[in-house]
Amino acid sequence: MPATPKKAASWGKPSIFVKDLNAETPAWQKIPTPVEDSTQLTPTKGDALEGKIEGGEVEVSKQKKSSYELAYALRLLAQRAMPIQHVDGDVEHEYAVALVPEDASAPGFYIERTSVSVEDPFTAGDGSNWTYTHKALAPSSGKIVKWGTITATAGTGSTYTLQGQGMDFGSTAVEL
Repeated sequence: MPATPKKAASWGKPSIFVKDLNAETPAWQKIPTPVEDSTQLTPTKGDALEGKIEGGEVEVSKQKKSSYELAYALRLLAQRAMPIQHVDGDVEHEYAVALVPEDASAPGFYIERTSVSVEDPFTAGDGSNWTYTHKALAPSSGKIVKWGTITATAGTGSTYTLQGQGMDFGSTAVEL
């Protein structure tokens, strides 16, 4: 009997990449591994527009687009530099962000434009961390969150090249 092919799932230890869109030469950087179970992409369903008729019945309805936020926490360590700088939580630049799951053959995602905010909480149990939240902004075209297989290739220095393929990216690999 032939072996059943393994189904790739997007869970586990992710690799997260960010690109400063306002930098002179934007380049993908890999951020440190986030604190366990802190990485979360949260969709918020858009409001419904309803056209009601007498009696309160809904005659027509349309759903507005969802919004998205990606959040993750990085442990603050003496030797670790903050990957995205902020002043009292405010980050001036926009960033692209991509997530590659532990099993790189499983679907990951790419968000073309985000505004970033940072919180730096402390608890005696967890110590200090930086909690980054990327609020997705409207892309130049297509979906806000694009899903597919994302491949990261190390470049010069600490930079990477990222490509997306399949699902929302299409059958031909596209550079992110």
